[in-house]
Amino acid sequence: MRNTQLIRLFDPWRSSLCTCPIKYSFDPYTGCSHGCLYCYASSYIRDFHNCRPKKKLIEMVKKDLVRLPENSIISMSNSSDPYPQIEKELKLTRICLEEFCKYPIRLLVVTKSDIVLRDIDLLREVGAAVTISITTLDDSLARKIEPSAPPPSKRIQALAKMSEEGVNTGLRLDPIIPMLNDHDIRRLLAEARDAGVKHVVSSTYKPRFDGWRRMIHVFPELEESLRKLYFVDGERIGRSWYLAKNARFKIMREVAEECAKIGLSFATCREGFPELHSSPTCDGSHLTKIRQRSCKQYLRF
Repeated sequence: MRNTQLIRLFDPWRSSLCTCPIKYSFDPYTGCSHGCLYCYASSYIRDFHNCRPKKKLIEMVKKDLVRLPENSIISMSNSSDPYPQIEKELKLTRICLEEFCKYPIRLLVVTKSDIVLRDIDLLREVGAAVTISITTLDDSLARKIEPSAPPPSKRIQALAKMSEEGVNTGLRLDPIIPMLNDHDIRRLLAEARDAGVKHVVSSTYKPRFDGWRRMIHVFPELEESLRKLYFVDGERIGRSWYLAKNARFKIMREVAEECAKIGLSFATCREGFPELHSSPTCDGSHLTKIRQRSCKQYLRF
């Protein structure tokens, strides 16, 4: 039977490497307009780079929220960014937040966009935690690997503003791509800490073939080296290719050690190294706030 729920239990593809707590997954949009070279969701979502709203979005969200147990964690979003450019006009994510405010749920927002700043009022009221993905501080490099996403400088500013306004924030240092964005991690972590970030979740690049083709098209000079790291020395897990276990452990350990030095909690995402974790949850959902009653109602902008 076709699943008619939009807010549904998070399914990590039965991955034994996933350490996420039990939570619900929700995407207001299908597809994403950021055009990231490394994106894996394009391998299983048709016409992924054509971002469009979910059908009957608000109607279905209202129905789904009634069914949720109290204090359920909702992760928004795990596949398609909840703040694409069209959200500026459509305001559908904001309308969903207004609905969330009526229920005692815990909300974790995952985004690459500074558009999230528009909704600080609702995010604060619902007790949300916001994690922003940043892969490099180099705006010119980011334009190549994340061509239509806001520049990293704006994302750092967004983290600082939300932290200042009382919204708990985290950094997704994800993915780390060997020989491309693995050289300036310490500075990125320091900038994030200074912006008020409390938690870091990180992972290494795990190519699937569509993303692999995009990557080597833009960075042909890395093809030979990356091919050896992944397809010769690495291993296939599920539908993705991984670095060899010792190689990715070395990278993750270095990030974990740097986080410990500067006072940030740390976890990995689907790497298989829970011994490196220093936080109650890997995804940052421990930063969400539990509410005993619904928030005040908001008029739509």
